[in-house]
Amino acid sequence: MTADTRKAPGKLSWLPGASAILAFIACNGMTVMVAILSLLGVAIVINPHIQAAAISLFAVLTLGFVFLAYRRHRVLGPLILSVFGAGLIVGTMYISFSKIVESVGLLGLIVSAVWSWRATQTHVRSAVIS
Repeated sequence: MTADTRKAPGKLSWLPGASAILAFIACNGMTVMVAILSLLGVAIVINPHIQAAAISLFAVLTLGFVFLAYRRHRVLGPLILSVFGAGLIVGTMYISFSKIVESVGLLGLIVSAVWSWRATQTHVRSAVIS
């Protein structure tokens, strides 16, 4: 008798998307939040170094989660796109800041997270069928 040692496939497939969304919120959400609070008369100052660290942290987390999903579904595209996006984000945070490059990196992370999620879901369906 053999026990099924596979973990629940696809159960944590939402993690890359969640961390990509958190990177987006840390980047663009902070600007919107500060603007709204300023309109309400509340002054808040956010340390740009802490914001850059948070954005970089979530970008690298997204890369890590996409890598973990890659080990399950073996589709290389999301991993390559995630490496590219995280590299752009970390590079623009600490080498030479560019909002356009940062936005392209965030877009790459979000697309890679969605692509990875879809690949995981396809892998789960094909594993259930066979």
